[in-house]
Amino acid sequence: MTKQQSYFWFLLFAFGTIGFTVVQDNLRPNYHGQSDLVKYLLGIAPNFFAGLGLSSFFVVMITHINSTSKNPSKSVWLNNKAHFSSILISVVGLSLWEFMQTFSARGHFDWHDIIWTLIGASTFYFIWLIAHNKNQFF
Repeated sequence: MTKQQSYFWFLLFAFGTIGFTVVQDNLRPNYHGQSDLVKYLLGIAPNFFAGLGLSSFFVVMITHINSTSKNPSKSVWLNNKAHFSSILISVVGLSLWEFMQTFSARGHFDWHDIIWTLIGASTFYFIWLIAHNKNQFF
C-alpha cells in the first residue's frame, strides 16, 4: 500500500470517526423532534460510521504492520485479502460490543445496529472495489 493509499484510508477512518462522534455526542442527545425517521437514523448512524471507519483503519494497520515486519507474513489474509480481514475484525468486534450491551445498564442491544454495522462495512468494501479494481483513485 502506497502512502497515498494509506492517507486515503486514514481519511475515510477520520470521516467515520467524526461522523460517529458528531451523531453520538451532539446530534442524537440534542434532537427533541418527533420524527421517527430522524430518530431511527440518529440511532443507527453511529454503527454505520463505525463499520465504515474501523474497516478503513484496520486495512491500513494490517498492511502496514505486515509490510514493515522483519518477517512479513505470507498469509493471503494479511496481504491480498487484507480488506476482508479488516472487515471481519471490525464487524466481529462491533457486533460483540452490541451483544455485550445486553449485560450493561448503559446501552441496549438492537438488531438494527448490527445490520447498519454490516452496511457500513459493506460501504467500505464497495469503496475498496472502486479504488483498487478500477484504479480510479490510485
